[in-house]
Amino acid sequence: MANADPLDTLRDGDAGPLYWIYGKERFLVDRAVALLKERALDPRTRDFNYDLLYGKEAGAQKILAAARTLPMMAKRRLVMVRDADGLDAKQLEALGAYVADPAPETCLVFVAEKVDQRFKFFTIFKKRGVLLKLDPLAERQVPAFVLSEGRSRKLRFEPGAAELVANEVGADLGQIVDAVERLELYVGERKSVGVGDVEAVVATTRQRSVFELCDAIGAGEPARALAALGSLLGAREPALRILAMVGRTVRQLLLVRDLGERRVGRGVMMERLGLPPFVLDKLEAQARRVDGAQLRAMHRAIYRADRTLKSSKLDDERVMEQLVLSLSRRRGAARN
Repeated sequence: MANADPLDTLRDGDAGPLYWIYGKERFLVDRAVALLKERALDPRTRDFNYDLLYGKEAGAQKILAAARTLPMMAKRRLVMVRDADGLDAKQLEALGAYVADPAPETCLVFVAEKVDQRFKFFTIFKKRGVLLKLDPLAERQVPAFVLSEGRSRKLRFEPGAAELVANEVGADLGQIVDAVERLELYVGERKSVGVGDVEAVVATTRQRSVFELCDAIGAGEPARALAALGSLLGAREPALRILAMVGRTVRQLLLVRDLGERRVGRGVMMERLGLPPFVLDKLEAQARRVDGAQLRAMHRAIYRADRTLKSSKLDDERVMEQLVLSLSRRRGAARN
């Protein structure tokens, strides 16, 4: 399994003079910022050698003045520029000469959501600094992220355990870190995490309810589907998270059906989905009960519900109930 620590480039050697950290995975961006703070600053003199600026508000001249200031009673200083994508072409051009020859005593970090690499500024930047994109991990990368979190805590995951954490929690990295922390406390000095530990510590009620919800929809049973939805809502799961979990399960079921129809071996199937055998068994059993057309219809309806939840003033619970009723009744009518 490939290493999924996207911050590896920030961990080796001394902190460099230039970083542009960007992307839509806020958890990883914040962790990258914290890591650079830890590496670049001496805790004893941190208050004297740390400047926090905001791109558009500060402008090039303030950034340059901060970057060229010598550290006080320390080897390095850190200048953090948040919302760096607010810097326009003229301001980036003004920063170009500094980027070509950065002060070795300063670690200048730009934090943004995006970059436009057509600007000459970034051509120069990549020669002297680190341009690091941090977007949400793909589902297949999540088990490796679990393993990486475990290694940082000297935890050893037994076969299937990391995959089960990923399957239970999904791609919410903050929730994954919380789950690994709870597992660390649970196993204590043993330092070994097995499937049983994950089942005991990482709440499985939610995932079972998601499976129950998808199964009831596929079977065309509105009452059972609404009961499963009520279980999730009763546990105070946000509607968008429920929808994301259901969508993830539907995507997995579509992939299981596709791979099964192509007679792909179970080993390849487990690798493609990043799942342990017993989870794949559940998905295969459910995929046999729901046809491909119904799964695709569910996927389209989930997409529409996602847009409604994000843009409409309708009550979230009502949107989800309408979705579940629509899907399960459609399936029931088709079955009859």
